Amino acid sequence: MQQSKKRKRSSRPLPTVLTEAEVQALVDAVNPRTITGLRNRALLAVMLGAGLRVSEVVGLRGRDLDLEAGVIKVRRGKGGGGRVIPVDQETLGWLQAWAEKRATLGLSGRHCFFCAVRTTPFGSRAGRKVGSPITTRPVQQMLGRVARRAGIDKQVSPHTLRHTFATRLLDRGFSIREVQELLGHSDVSTTMIYTHVNPAALRKKIQGNDKRQEQIARLQEQIAEMEKQLAELAAQ
Repeated sequence: MQQSKKRKRSSRPLPTVLTEAEVQALVDAVNPRTITGLRNRALLAVMLGAGLRVSEVVGLRGRDLDLEAGVIKVRRGKGGGGRVIPVDQETLGWLQAWAEKRATLGLSGRHCFFCAVRTTPFGSRAGRKVGSPITTRPVQQMLGRVARRAGIDKQVSPHTLRHTFATRLLDRGFSIREVQELLGHSDVSTTMIYTHVNPAALRKKIQGNDKRQEQIARLQEQIAEMEKQLAELAAQ
């Protein structure tokens, strides 16, 4: 029974990951010149640049971001654990832009960082006010709309962006333990799903090494020929 369970788990399909071109198309499909667009662009940035779960994204409060230090504090991750995630300059720039805009709405550190940006006195969301928390469902729906607008055929979910974040880290040389820490996995075996081999990247590494060896060999031949010519000149 145990062996059959293991086989079933190993046959589980890998999560979807976006290419760099798809990531660029996705973020380009959001208009940051509107207040909702700026919020959504910052939201995409934090999922792509910090790998947060969608529940962690909607649970962030203004006080959980230290923009001077460039870190995000996830106080209640999956399983109750917290962690501190440093972010790169691009992600930080979008977070700062949204923080400045939300401040003009009178929102403080106690409010959810990603929140409703307008009051809705009627309709299915009647009674929702500026600063009200957003739930995971609207984030998922927003990603679907943006992905379709970007012309991406893949099913794009918050987990897709989290997986893309992890894969990017590994491609940049981060260790599996470092990725585990940033993702907030309690067990490193959970993180191992992100270590699947990218055939194109592997081919590039192998062929790239071959090309470098060929270049070195050619340079050595040229050096040997020059040394031979110098020796002949010196003998004249």
